[in-house]
Amino acid sequence: MDIQKITEAPWFTKALIAIGLVLAALVVFQAGVYVGVNKAALSFRMGDNYYRALGPGGFPGDPLGEELSEANGASGKILSVSLPTFIMEDQGGEKVILIGSQTGIRFMRDSTSSSAIMPGDGAIVIGEPNDKGEIEATFIRLLPPPPVQ
Repeated sequence: MDIQKITEAPWFTKALIAIGLVLAALVVFQAGVYVGVNKAALSFRMGDNYYRALGPGGFPGDPLGEELSEANGASGKILSVSLPTFIMEDQGGEKVILIGSQTGIRFMRDSTSSSAIMPGDGAIVIGEPNDKGEIEATFIRLLPPPPVQ
């Protein structure tokens, strides 16, 4: 068989397109599996590290019946500060936030330092989970207190 005849055949182009589509579908599927496994692993590790990070006290509710926690951030009230970490409470419970050297911290539009983080303040944190169940913050926005009504 001649290679040139095979590559010029009408079925050859269709076969290459089909193989490309299958490979693209497999890549998308693998990306979804990767994200899902990492999100589930964070929730699992957060349970393993709960007592080490926050002390005794147990889980609020049945851990088997709760939803997976949000892995890449948190928003809520700062409970305690022990730099380079602090603990904040959000809708999913308490989370340990780790501040790194590249973490951007802002109050309103102004850049600030980690010394401005105080218990009782509100904050929004964006970051990546680590193996200890902490969120390694890449950006923290400190919020002003809510208006008194």
